[in-house]
Amino acid sequence: MEKKIFKSEKQLLVLGMGLFMLASCNKYIPDDQDSLGTDVVYSTNEFMPLLGRNTFYNNIVNIGQNTSQPLNFKIVNVRDIDGQPSTLFEDKFPVKIWTMAYSGEEKSIAEIENKRKVEYRPILEILEKSGNINFWGQAVNSNFVKAQPDSGYVFDIEVNNTGGRRYLRNFKLKPYRERAFEPSIMDPVTGLAPLPYTNPSRTTNLYGVRTNQFIYPGLINVYFNKLESKGTGSRTLTVSFLDSLNRPIDVKKFAATEWGKLVHGFNHRFENGKVIYDVAYPIPLAPIKTDYSSSDGTYAVMNFKFRRKGQFGFLEDCGIEMPFAIYEEGDWEIQFRFTRETPKFD
Repeated sequence: MEKKIFKSEKQLLVLGMGLFMLASCNKYIPDDQDSLGTDVVYSTNEFMPLLGRNTFYNNIVNIGQNTSQPLNFKIVNVRDIDGQPSTLFEDKFPVKIWTMAYSGEEKSIAEIENKRKVEYRPILEILEKSGNINFWGQAVNSNFVKAQPDSGYVFDIEVNNTGGRRYLRNFKLKPYRERAFEPSIMDPVTGLAPLPYTNPSRTTNLYGVRTNQFIYPGLINVYFNKLESKGTGSRTLTVSFLDSLNRPIDVKKFAATEWGKLVHGFNHRFENGKVIYDVAYPIPLAPIKTDYSSSDGTYAVMNFKFRRKGQFGFLEDCGIEMPFAIYEEGDWEIQFRFTRETPKFD
């Protein structure tokens, strides 16, 4: 005898309708959406760059396992510390961007400039996909950007993906006042300096004419002077020396100096006892090690050298080492002044 599964045609009809409805509703089941948790965290919420320089804050975002990537980041609601909206960060300013890598082996200013171009960027820029922050401070100063001791600015960061959006609140931007060169003892908060000079980092076998005493770095004052412009677009670096009576010392007395490698400059010439280079700014051009820089590329390094017979008749290497950086374009002179003793060259 044939076994019946369904007792009536009515039951069969109900079952068929149910299967049909289930199949037709599949298209209304939502796709999987990204998750956006509370585990998107910045390692700092206070940024204190120096005006006059570009500062890049990289690898500052930590993203936990409860948040799906990719994420989108956006700076919103920039305001003064008292809550008033600031439109300054909607403006864009000209900055130089590297389009090809700087190596330190470029043979002319034209070759350097061919690797850069001018783009217009906001002062404060967030990278949309990484959340890293760029401060394009190269083209701005404390004449129109609030700098410490002012409390600066406050802003929020919007983070979103297909799962929604969140706001990270109350980040602070508190720039320091510009320092056109380094090393500088200028206070970045007040903009004042108790002394107008700095000192070299090292002297080697440098002895005074009068006392034959060793001339250590603290006895040499180094002045950074911005000269009157020599013409539109003129960018030069001049180096000079004065003895203990403020009389010029011919730089050629540092006869063992490698003038072609003293700085990454070009067309060096000697005028009135000084040496002059055509240069591109800032100096150094990029924070990488080159033949002209410190090991981390933070500073350019000048070495002035000469050789003379010491007290035992042996030939000695003598010299001055000076690490430095200049961030403001123009015509600059670095002047070394011996305060108590003039060195023996003969």
